[in-house]
Amino acid sequence: MSPDHSKDSITPTPRERELMMLIARGMQNKNIAYELKISENTVRAHIGNIMRKYRLQNRTQIAIAFALHAAPLALRRDLAKSGRHPAAPKPAQAVTQTPGVQTAPD
Repeated sequence: MSPDHSKDSITPTPRERELMMLIARGMQNKNIAYELKISENTVRAHIGNIMRKYRLQNRTQIAIAFALHAAPLALRRDLAKSGRHPAAPKPAQAVTQTPGVQTAPD
């Protein structure tokens, strides 16, 4: 029988948690490699393994998965019960542009 590969039933290894935390902090592969004293190729391999294992598509999803895993149990339970994410804060009012200052087009 094959192991269950659902995201909820798989616990990250200590090394995966360490790597996920550094990704969540916004570190680049080069800096992660330096921090963990491994090569950039090894960092890339770990990231690929994490993405496959948890069926994630990018670094942002890794960071979110880490944040949710690191969240207090009560918050995770509340999110699971409600089946939705906490309400996002409303965006601040748009800042008026100062005359004479050009901004990049969207």
